[in-house]
Amino acid sequence: MKISMIVNPNAGKKKGLAAAERASIVLREAGFEVETFISQKPGETLALARDLDIRGTDGILAVGGDGTLFEVINGLLTERKDIPVPLGQIPVGTGNSFIKDLGILSVEDAVAKVVGGNTRQVDLGRFTAGGESWYFINLLGAGFVSEVAYRAKQFKMFGPLAYVGGVFSALTALKAVPSRITIDGKVHSRDLLFIELCNSRYTGGDMLMAPGAAIDDGLFDIIVMSKATRRRVLQLLPLIFTGKHVQDTTIEVFQGVQVDVDTDLPLPLTPDGETFGSTPVSARMLPGRLRMFC
Repeated sequence: MKISMIVNPNAGKKKGLAAAERASIVLREAGFEVETFISQKPGETLALARDLDIRGTDGILAVGGDGTLFEVINGLLTERKDIPVPLGQIPVGTGNSFIKDLGILSVEDAVAKVVGGNTRQVDLGRFTAGGESWYFINLLGAGFVSEVAYRAKQFKMFGPLAYVGGVFSALTALKAVPSRITIDGKVHSRDLLFIELCNSRYTGGDMLMAPGAAIDDGLFDIIVMSKATRRRVLQLLPLIFTGKHVQDTTIEVFQGVQVDVDTDLPLPLTPDGETFGSTPVSARMLPGRLRMFC
């Protein structure tokens, strides 16, 4: 069997290449042929995935974090309707949030799943904003959570704690915005601090944003936080690591397939931890769209 490996060498404090080499050794010892493609600049993993000749390969591995997986998926689906082979991730990024829901916490875990050959159909989200459409597999956030993602970049040297630093930094700009959230045709008007459309449970590494989410139920778990004080946000911060934040009166949890968000002021977006785009945004869940090593 042949595995095509797309590598972000800068992932995980420049640990991407070392992780790819460790994975390649084990895979070759297990009888796999491994072809490696290494990005040379930011964003090139998308181009490598877009241009990959899938004929003759039996699986594709993204080596990096959530952003690398995001780029690989979007590259593979740029000119294809489907990805005909299983996809996997060697987690070496800052958060590695999505892959936790497949029980993969390390390079060794990921390689073992490939060698074992087990796969699973998982859901995929697709959103449109500013005239462009993209896929996302972990979550799509807008508002305060997106501001956190933007600001967390300056704390990347601290690994998953970068998102905690981003929270404290983003509190200085905390502001609720009048919004209309339409879920499967029903409109909910809120003074919105943030909204997260979650396919999987985690964000920012170990933050359990959507404790009830499932990656194969065909639904978004939609986490909405309405107007609250900075003090209340700080009180809720430790609860997000256990998922108990969803019990607070400022938090609502919905489920749905089609979600449209319109806001009085543009709110920044963060798909799978990436930082681009703004509301208004329209998103739809695509059930079972990917097959992943598990």
